[in-house]
Amino acid sequence: MTKKYNYIYLKDNTKAYFLRKIKNANFQDYYMVNEKNPLFRWVRKKAIKSDFYWGKWKKHVKDYDYFILGENSFNPQFTRYIKKQNPNARIIMFIWNAIVPWNSNKPNYQAAFKDKNLDEIWSFDRNDAKTYNLPFNTQFYSNEFQIDTSVIDNDIVFIGRDKGRLEKIRKLEEKFQKMGLKTDINVVLREKDYVPYEKYLETVGRSKAILSVMAGHQVGLDLRAMESIFFEKKYITTNKDIVNYDFYDPQNIFVIGKDKWQDFKEFINSPYKKIDAKIVNGYDFHNWIKRFGIEEYVKDNK
Repeated sequence: MTKKYNYIYLKDNTKAYFLRKIKNANFQDYYMVNEKNPLFRWVRKKAIKSDFYWGKWKKHVKDYDYFILGENSFNPQFTRYIKKQNPNARIIMFIWNAIVPWNSNKPNYQAAFKDKNLDEIWSFDRNDAKTYNLPFNTQFYSNEFQIDTSVIDNDIVFIGRDKGRLEKIRKLEEKFQKMGLKTDINVVLREKDYVPYEKYLETVGRSKAILSVMAGHQVGLDLRAMESIFFEKKYITTNKDIVNYDFYDPQNIFVIGKDKWQDFKEFINSPYKKIDAKIVNGYDFHNWIKRFGIEEYVKDNK
């Protein structure tokens, strides 16, 4: 019988995204402050040793075999403390953004690479995994999400931050509109205009297709790719590596720079081709976590 291990996934409480919605997953918060603000840096310095900063998991470090750090959760003080209290614990950092210079909010990857207390660093991007000699794991999503798709009143949706993509997205928006397609394109330029994930999913539910424009050199799957297969939506992407995934089907996915624009109207108006449920389920969180070599185990259900 396969041994089952106890794990904990540490995430930044200020950027939980959709993680709170995933059931039977051991997500634990820690509290990150804005490092660019001098006042917050002072608060961090004073609070870093307190449970307020660390989160409740600090008191239970010895209870876990595996610690998975979301990329923004990397902190050498965390890894040092974990190893001191639980030397046999395996600490994994999962990077689910491309390692590129355009986003200054990302952690200091070089510091992570040099951290002797980190056992493994994994990447969701095949190119980065190869470049930095990292093990690869895909993006993940959750079967827990359900959205209303009964009313379709939009063709193409994109809601997301600029990340150097603004000009390219605007050109695509213009192209779609010249084709007579209805679009909901919202490039968020100011933090106060950020669209909550639940609100974004409402727009996805009313749309035929999701547009995805990769930032930098990213070829790793974004959440939009996951939304497309879990909600059965057409997917329009600049990511040419998408053809290497098991869910790829040209009836469902249009690859910009590979497929012909003269075929686009036929693509957008054709029905979605249902994907084998086993393939889709392979990207669910509970299967994703097993790819780290962890046989999932929920303590409360022991």
